Amino acid sequence: MKTLTSILISAFSLGSHLVYAWDSQVTGKVGSIEVHSPKSSAKNLTISIVGETKMCALPTNNDTAYIQKSSTPDTFETMISVLLSAKATGGNVRLYINHGTEGCQVHRVDLL
Repeated sequence: MKTLTSILISAFSLGSHLVYAWDSQVTGKVGSIEVHSPKSSAKNLTISIVGETKMCALPTNNDTAYIQKSSTPDTFETMISVLLSAKATGGNVRLYINHGTEGCQVHRVDLL
């Protein structure tokens, strides 16, 4: 019984760490927000954070992060709203970023 309990606790612990395995989490004020044509790039929206020069662990193409509408169709507009609100009010955001097809890709945005 103790062995089974230990295995279950270990599995739960490992699983909970994997859920939050982001390449990087960047916190700060929104610097720039750029909207791109979907014909030229999968980067529908690129974001920079004031004072951050490296948004993820990629060796190049890492000074901004992007949101791709096709990857986040249900939350794309909400992410844009949160970023614009933070930009307008000077509030901080936290971006949760992983490697994407064209650089550092944002998968979650928190308004702090």
